[in-house]
Amino acid sequence: MENLEKPLATGRTAEIYSYGENKVLKLYYPTIPQSWIDCEADISRYIQEAQLPVPKVYERVKVKGREGLIYERVNGVSLLNRLGRTPWKAAQYARTLASLHAKVHKIRAPASLETQKEWAKGEILDTDKLPSEVKHKVLHLIERMPDGSQLCHGDFHPGNIILTHHGPVIIDWMTATRGTACGDVARTAIILEAAQVPEGTPMRWLVDWVRKSILATYLKTYSQLQPLEESSLIAWRTIMAANFYVDVSLPGEGASLLAIVYNGVKSIMSG
Repeated sequence: MENLEKPLATGRTAEIYSYGENKVLKLYYPTIPQSWIDCEADISRYIQEAQLPVPKVYERVKVKGREGLIYERVNGVSLLNRLGRTPWKAAQYARTLASLHAKVHKIRAPASLETQKEWAKGEILDTDKLPSEVKHKVLHLIERMPDGSQLCHGDFHPGNIILTHHGPVIIDWMTATRGTACGDVARTAIILEAAQVPEGTPMRWLVDWVRKSILATYLKTYSQLQPLEESSLIAWRTIMAANFYVDVSLPGEGASLLAIVYNGVKSIMSG
């Protein structure tokens, strides 16, 4: 194993290190709950057995008092990075994103997995960022939604798709839930729609255009593969925007998400 002082990558929940030949160690921060790590270990084995295009998972380890998982090393670049280099292929990448997502949703989720509704409701319940009246309406909306039994990724976006010589690979399953494809698609749509490009970014207008192009093509392609009910998509989009809003720090993103929540609640109530 290589020096643990030099991670290959860092994320919100863990650091990634080289671990022998063709393997990596995902080493979780000490603050990450044990239940989260248990869930990722279980779902990693489940999706591997379901033959989805995912990294192989080998074993759990403990390094310097921290929990870790050993995964197959996936050599390639993310769909997000490839998009940055070849933005004129945005439509092609969006179709790849949609077809992969539809493949995920063909898998029945294990009964032990947290439900999409409980996951979506969690942070909304604990936040003071949303006005109380809006918060109450969103929570009521969640209760009205169907439970579903499909496998849902929960954080499906171009940064979590690695393009390899053997084809695309889906990574980062920590937010996987048992729910509806429509809810998972809405989550991806919110990520693509609300992510703001920082002020001062070169060619900012082009990046914004590419993002909107990807969103439109992704939704169109997915709907052709697996039809989505428009009213359910609007409802889930409202719910996922509220959930996403809780963790947002950029003012532009927050304003955009809040507008989606307000418009969604208004549309549903008037309908």
